[in-house]
Amino acid sequence: MKSRYLVILLAICVVSIFVKVSYADSDDVPMIKIPGGEFKSGSDKKISSVKGFYMDKYEVSFHEFKEFDKTLEIPKGKEDYPAAEVSYFEAEDYCKSLGKRLPTITEWERAASGDGDRKYPWGNEFDVKKANTAESNKGGTVPVNSYKSGQSPYGVMNMSGNVIEWVNAWAGPDKKYRLQMGGSYFDNKERSTVNSTLKSIPDDIHPYTGFRCAK
Repeated sequence: MKSRYLVILLAICVVSIFVKVSYADSDDVPMIKIPGGEFKSGSDKKISSVKGFYMDKYEVSFHEFKEFDKTLEIPKGKEDYPAAEVSYFEAEDYCKSLGKRLPTITEWERAASGDGDRKYPWGNEFDVKKANTAESNKGGTVPVNSYKSGQSPYGVMNMSGNVIEWVNAWAGPDKKYRLQMGGSYFDNKERSTVNSTLKSIPDDIHPYTGFRCAK
């Protein structure tokens, strides 16, 4: 009986490991675990520290956002495109509805840059084939699962270009503006780096503004 019990227990462990590995390697993974630690952040590459957290692999799509806002009218054929024209407050409420939150500026940069020794999620040299920026000449967004070769060191997608993303950070002590990060299809390569920021009033909306959640 004891040996049979050990065999069953071993089989359960093997299955559990297989499921975890398969899930982690799947394109269907909604969130990715980002390890904590110290890394180089900002344009001055100062040493910052962050605790481990989870980040959405993709920008929140129109399809996902409609589950939260039933009144949303999705542009035809753009269900899998990033939910745009979303204010900070709407993005925050969406994340909260799922038990998540908007990432901090430090978390966002960590997820995009890894150890911080890169200008873009994939490295220091810009590559028009790895991000939807002004250089792409698309004039709009692309589906959230585009540009797989431009993913971050942790596998987070589209952290350069496509839509600029809200983060939970104020632009100054007056707390008038919130920050957005990563650039968009509207921005050039110099405005779409892992530490690019833009300040905006929280209720501002644009077709190039989106978000993703963390927890």
